[in-house]
Amino acid sequence: MNTHETRAAQLFLSHHDFVKGVALKYAPWPGLMDDISQQVFLEFIAKEERWDLEKDLRPLLATMTRHVAMRLWRDRTRERPEVVQKLADHIRLLAEERDLPPRYEEEIGILRSCLMKLPEKSRELVQLFYYSDVSTPEIAEQLDMKSDTVCRALSRVRDKLRDCIQRELNQGGHAHA
Repeated sequence: MNTHETRAAQLFLSHHDFVKGVALKYAPWPGLMDDISQQVFLEFIAKEERWDLEKDLRPLLATMTRHVAMRLWRDRTRERPEVVQKLADHIRLLAEERDLPPRYEEEIGILRSCLMKLPEKSRELVQLFYYSDVSTPEIAEQLDMKSDTVCRALSRVRDKLRDCIQRELNQGGHAHA
């Protein structure tokens, strides 16, 4: 590595939590965040001579991350056409049901019930990230945690909520508020 590549790698690593936070926001698939951030790193280093390393790199890294996420999503959906078909079927069903009363009131009640079952720390993460729109690096700073720990914790919380909602729906869908 030459000195410019080394400097670029060091700068990227100093922004790694930021890239992971952006990747998490754009990752349409569980577990895709790490793939996205690794690909952004590779592309950033491959084109390092183009970048002015004295400028703020966050806008560039955010754009690169968004583009990589969209590209990986396109690639994954090409590899798994059944996912695209399920999404298309779901959208078609929603269009057919547009004249019916909203069916999400029950799901919202179940979500609220599942949120209340979470530990306090998990509810705090949900509140900060989804309701207060605080970024993962900012949450990490507020809660004295590492940014990647916050990302993993949010991922686990989403998994727990998904499982809880599915269980409730399978048991008849009655939320216990």
